[in-house]
Amino acid sequence: MRRVLIIIIKLLTFFVGGRIVDKIGFNIFLFYWNTISKGHLLIRQTKPKPRLVWCPINMINHKYWANSMREIGYEATTIADFANFIASIDDFDYFLHENDKNFYTKILNRKTTILYELRHSYPQIVHYLAFDYLLKNYDIAHFGFIGSFLGTTNYWQHEAILMRKFGIKSVIQSYGADMYMYSRITDVLLRHTFIGYNEHFAKNESIIESKVKYWTLNADALLPNLAIDGIGRWSALPYNTLAIDLKLWRTKTTYSTNDGSNGPVKIIHTPNHRYIKGTEYLFRAIEELKNEGLQLELILLEKKPNIEVRRIMNEEADILAEQFVFNAYAMSGVEGMASGLPVLANLSDQHYTRAFRLHSFLNECPVLSTPIEIIKENLSLLIKNPSLRKELGIAGRNYAEKYHSYSSAQYLFQKVYDKIWYNSEVDLINMYHPLNPEAYNNQSPKIEHPLIENKISAELLVTLNK
Repeated sequence: MRRVLIIIIKLLTFFVGGRIVDKIGFNIFLFYWNTISKGHLLIRQTKPKPRLVWCPINMINHKYWANSMREIGYEATTIADFANFIASIDDFDYFLHENDKNFYTKILNRKTTILYELRHSYPQIVHYLAFDYLLKNYDIAHFGFIGSFLGTTNYWQHEAILMRKFGIKSVIQSYGADMYMYSRITDVLLRHTFIGYNEHFAKNESIIESKVKYWTLNADALLPNLAIDGIGRWSALPYNTLAIDLKLWRTKTTYSTNDGSNGPVKIIHTPNHRYIKGTEYLFRAIEELKNEGLQLELILLEKKPNIEVRRIMNEEADILAEQFVFNAYAMSGVEGMASGLPVLANLSDQHYTRAFRLHSFLNECPVLSTPIEIIKENLSLLIKNPSLRKELGIAGRNYAEKYHSYSSAQYLFQKVYDKIWYNSEVDLINMYHPLNPEAYNNQSPKIEHPLIENKISAELLVTLNK
């Protein structure tokens, strides 16, 4: 039977073309999904607790979010297309690529596994089978603007319609590449940097725009974080929804008293893409500081496993220099704060930060805002003032515990589920408003640190070694 199907597919592809074969194949799936949707909708409406899935991109964030919800009794799964040098196969539950067949042999029934054998002759079938599994087995799906498993197919516009028929709720969590339309980026330096990194996305902006519009209209909840250029709406305004397992990230117990004259200060930098992080400007600043007589050492970590990053942040590094172009701190910044390190990242553009200062929790963040122009100046201040490094490092750990822990993720997602699954009256848009007494921010003490809007104030500056 398997060989016959493969021969038929190959003959059809040869004589009528791959797109026509794909159209026929998808319409068969579509007819099947429409036929069974009502029954699955009725079953789903009886579920007391929604089953969760994060897909299809291989983001390490998905692992942490899913694990956080498992801690409080949810069934949560991660399904990814492939693993990169940061993540590994062990970081996710299932993969679509053939280097890991668990998804097909352990979950899907034997009949569907036979269909999977057609993947070399009909590669799109893998995504249709994965979407079929999502429709039947999950209640809330989390993914970016690219969509879930139909997102890379020619039939992505059917996704929201089918999810709605099956009673599945969608939560959009943007990761950047899924939503950035280069012409819409306010910061021209950031736009230039993205063009230099990958011009492909600029050429495909119309496709990205159509998907952003599609999910802006159809998603049950949108959590784009701080990546908001070109995004028309959002459900809540957390500055950053990243979460990590803080049990794995031990904070420093001792801080170096080296100040660049009595001993070297070690700076860690972990770029996944040097051009986007502004790495070359960090190199220049470090060389200039060395030429001025300061003792410092750069620890450059690229394509290193997470366990090694954790060890070095905890045991060796004194400062984390994260990124200097994009207006944000990202996963590396969260990991640095969790380790008790002072963190340098660019938070200077008010187009991106003002709303998050007034309506979210950015002012509690102890990251020292460092655009390219003042990398040298801020590095020098942290190098020469070990007590400031320690103060910012301790505040960073406290901030990570409050805003980037599993408990913070649980709070956010449960509020979203209350709104979209249980139809409760939840004020998501103000759930992080500092002036809202019920806001998450006000349920625990405010994070204290010496910075004002992530900058060193004039009053603080006069007390520091320069």
